[in-house]
Amino acid sequence: MLRTTQQHQVQLSAIADQKANIIIASNCIIFSLTLSRIETAYQFWGIWSLLAMSVFSIITAIIVVAPLSLPMKRPDFQSQNFNPLFFMHFTAYTHDEYQKKMFAIMETPEQVKEAMVRDIYQIGKVLSNRKYPFLKLSSAIFIGGILITLLLFVVQFYLQLGYKL
Repeated sequence: MLRTTQQHQVQLSAIADQKANIIIASNCIIFSLTLSRIETAYQFWGIWSLLAMSVFSIITAIIVVAPLSLPMKRPDFQSQNFNPLFFMHFTAYTHDEYQKKMFAIMETPEQVKEAMVRDIYQIGKVLSNRKYPFLKLSSAIFIGGILITLLLFVVQFYLQLGYKL
């Protein structure tokens, strides 16, 4: 059960990264194409909306895939937050220190389960507090930006034709 749950969490993280990369790539294409035509279309409000939407969507999607910035201090082995299965924690120690800690954890099945539960919990916290909220925000910016851009083009088109809204 623990292994399945951990694998599921890792897959959810990979899916979030994949979706964020799609948003980044599509917005970079939109941004590049829009910027390359800016000299002929700069007077359209929708172009500026499209550029702004692309930039904000890219930034929020990059937050999803960017590595976490953790404090540079060495994590305490005795801390409740120490995760012996997370590379940013255990690489602060020498091989011998880490090996000793891992062998101590593997002495009893309860300690192994505790380490796995801590890892699952911490992965879940990153997913729920960072990856998926920023992925949702990036998607909302993308969709909202496209709709606002279309609305601005329509409004400007009617204003240029002399229609009153």
